[in-house]
Amino acid sequence: MPTICEFLGYKVYMFYQDHSPPHIHVIGKGFRAALSIPEGKLLAGTLPRRVQGVAKMWVRQEATALMQNWLRAEAGEVLQQVKPPEGW
Repeated sequence: MPTICEFLGYKVYMFYQDHSPPHIHVIGKGFRAALSIPEGKLLAGTLPRRVQGVAKMWVRQEATALMQNWLRAEAGEVLQQVKPPEGW
C-alpha cells in the first residue's frame, strides 16, 4: 500500500489492483476513510470535518494526477507522489 501524499498528519494511500470506483485511502490519528476520484466523495469510514474538507478539495484539484496513479496501480506500476494541498 504505497503512500502517495501526506498532510495534516494523515497519509494518503492507493492499493494495487483495488476495486472500483477509483478512490484513495486516507489514514491517520484513529481515523480512516476512502474518498472517490475525481469527486472526493466519502465512500467509507470517517474523518474529522476539517480533514475531510481539505481532502475533498485536494482530490478535486489533483484529480488528473490521482487518476494517473489509479491506472498505474491497476497495471501494477510504481505510483508517483502527489503534491499536498498548498499550505499543508
